[in-house]
Amino acid sequence: MKARWFTPLVAIAFLLLTPAAQAIQPPSVVSEAVPRPEKAVDVRFTLFKTSEVKTQEGFAFDGGDLFKSVTANHTAVLVQHPRGSFLFDTALGRDIDQQYRYDMPWWAKPLFSYGPVKPLRDQMDAAQLGPVDRIILSHAHWDHASGLKDFPRAEVWITKAEKDFIAQRHPGAVLPSQVDAPDLNWKVYDFENRPFASFARSRDVFGDGSVVLVPLSGHTPGSVGLFLTVKSGKQYFLCGDVVWRLEAAQRIKPKFWVPSRIVDNDRPATLHSVEHLHRLMLANPALIVVPTHDAAVQDALGYFPHWVD
Repeated sequence: MKARWFTPLVAIAFLLLTPAAQAIQPPSVVSEAVPRPEKAVDVRFTLFKTSEVKTQEGFAFDGGDLFKSVTANHTAVLVQHPRGSFLFDTALGRDIDQQYRYDMPWWAKPLFSYGPVKPLRDQMDAAQLGPVDRIILSHAHWDHASGLKDFPRAEVWITKAEKDFIAQRHPGAVLPSQVDAPDLNWKVYDFENRPFASFARSRDVFGDGSVVLVPLSGHTPGSVGLFLTVKSGKQYFLCGDVVWRLEAAQRIKPKFWVPSRIVDNDRPATLHSVEHLHRLMLANPALIVVPTHDAAVQDALGYFPHWVD
């Protein structure tokens, strides 16, 4: 299958016919720094790349270079903590070809595609990594939830807003064959009224401040981001699909409007999350922000068997 996100001729036509987006004024810098755990915790994570595609920067965010080729990854993250391990997304799973063939609408197939796949479960089994009993979804789109069925014993953490979202039909974004299986072990969770950095609510996964979830609604109603403070003290923020390229957050740019109309459930709210991410980065210059699909950011971190600690 040819690797592409968006058909170039179709996207170029849309781009040429679309009025230029209004300039967005950068918001003022927020003062909230990302908190650190009271003591060092032996946390580490690794990136599993299940597939990659070539696209043009201009298709990933408004104002990007239409003639600059970039790589977009389909990536899952394995996090290890002294009290347990979990996956943040599953990326593309063993059944992605069948899921895509039967559930992806014909009109969306020219826009969304993927390259050769190395399923997450196959990579983990080959490395003899122990069973994972928890998966936390950044959101339930097809390229994040494809591998859920490959981990039948895992508890799948999802917000109530996201669970309600997938109960409806969202062609081109959510594939029923991935999320409708009756044996999926959903765990619906909520956030606590406890501020974390610039977020009013959060959920401390292990209660020690090293692994913290925050709401990032817009792309989907229940999208979440994940803060990680690893053993070395470095801090990372896995921001899901708020942006597809880090440059979009740096420049406060929305996604290219053609795919955005399909995948961003609430476009104004998504842009609000992009602005929030921009402010967070300004307030915390040492924070490393990792979008799920940005190969340039992920290449610098490395992939399994390399661990970030």
